[in-house]
Amino acid sequence: MRTLTPPTSRVLVLALAVVASGCLPALPRPEPRPTPALDPVAFFEGRTAGLGVLDIRGSAPVVVRVESVGTRTADGLRLQQTVTRGDDEPSERTWELRQSGPATYAGTLTDASGPVEATVEGNELTIRYKTGSVTSVTQHVTLEPGGRLALNLMTVRVLGIPWARLTEQIRRLD
Repeated sequence: MRTLTPPTSRVLVLALAVVASGCLPALPRPEPRPTPALDPVAFFEGRTAGLGVLDIRGSAPVVVRVESVGTRTADGLRLQQTVTRGDDEPSERTWELRQSGPATYAGTLTDASGPVEATVEGNELTIRYKTGSVTSVTQHVTLEPGGRLALNLMTVRVLGIPWARLTEQIRRLD
């Protein structure tokens, strides 16, 4: 049996990483614009509905529906969500976000394994959190002109490798 020399093993690992990371479609991400400015508390206060497609590595795409009710709190927002993936039973989750600076938010999410951090730049809200010791989530929520529609581009990474991607439209209903 032949053992791999260090350069050969590095090439093999690099090739596997390239193959593994190329299995999900890239999501188009618009550049943040100064207007319309996104106030996440104002946008998610009241009722919103999301409709999207979740692509998970090695699986067929799944339609995701999200119904949300946001309530303004003294220092931020509490967001109750019902999430339905394909034909699965709906699941419930809760976000708690509080403003921690002029353009930053901190909080919790029942799906997260630690704190949620969010920043606003113009019309874009970037949310980051972990769902396990090796799994992280980044969401880019971009407010569209008119202020009633936002595009959510979410990437789930396992050991830094993109594993799942969600493209979702979120509409204000109130």
